[in-house]
Amino acid sequence: MFVYTSYFEVKENAPYCIALGSFDGVHVGHLKLIESIATKAKELNCRSMIYTFSEHPKKIFFQDSNLDMITDDKLRMEIFEKYNLDSVYLEDFLNIKNLNPEEFVKKILLEKFQIKCVVAGYNFKFGLNKSGNIEILKTLGRKYGFDVLIIEPVIIDGKIVSSSFIRELLKSGEVEIAKKYLGRYFSIKGPVIHGKKKGSKIGIRTANISIKEDLVLPKKGVYLTDTIIDGISYKSVTNIGYNPTFKGNKISIETHVISYNNYLYDTEVEVVFLKWRREEKCYDTVDELKQQINSDIESRLALNT
Repeated sequence: MFVYTSYFEVKENAPYCIALGSFDGVHVGHLKLIESIATKAKELNCRSMIYTFSEHPKKIFFQDSNLDMITDDKLRMEIFEKYNLDSVYLEDFLNIKNLNPEEFVKKILLEKFQIKCVVAGYNFKFGLNKSGNIEILKTLGRKYGFDVLIIEPVIIDGKIVSSSFIRELLKSGEVEIAKKYLGRYFSIKGPVIHGKKKGSKIGIRTANISIKEDLVLPKKGVYLTDTIIDGISYKSVTNIGYNPTFKGNKISIETHVISYNNYLYDTEVEVVFLKWRREEKCYDTVDELKQQINSDIESRLALNT
């Protein structure tokens, strides 16, 4: 899979069938778009491409806000690569933010990518001030001679699959339900950093994970998880919270990787959230905390996942 960041690079493999969108989360609705462009590209004998952003437009318009992204860019690319796409184009939003819908189609999609087909979701908006919608896209397709394929909403258990709904589930600790809408378990990736080493002092080592501040965090508490290290998955228990027993004042993500004792500092790991276990709690003694963590470990070992 080619990942492009400049218009000059894409010319060699034009024309394209392109899926448009921000693809935050890459949920099952997005996967339907991906499957559609792969099929349509073969039908039209051209390359398949996801056209998305190097940075979500919200990062530009709302720099000081908490964006709650579901995936970081690295994980997003890894997911794309699993679906046999020919290419991904990472657009700098500043290049297009002032183009009206027709200018975007003419100057970007046609001139730069020589599109044969565009695939978009039912609620897709584009162009200056989001003034373009799917009806305008269809009109421009007829005018300039490219196919437009609109993907209808994916509905699971009566709910439309959307990134905003998945965020709500994660913030409520509903990681098992979120899996149905994501098409996979929610996970976070990051390097292991030095913490306060409280786990070592009670004989239960934990890895403190650093993640980007703009990513969504599940509800505070203890989860049954897997932790992927160097491509190998290990059973684990993960706490998101403030470590109240040790009077913590900063939120952290700490995972105890069961039956793993190797050095992990600066190693990038992926924590996969399988099941909500319990609320975070302040214990009267360290021994009580240790007892509870051992109970959590037993729960993870008993989980048939």
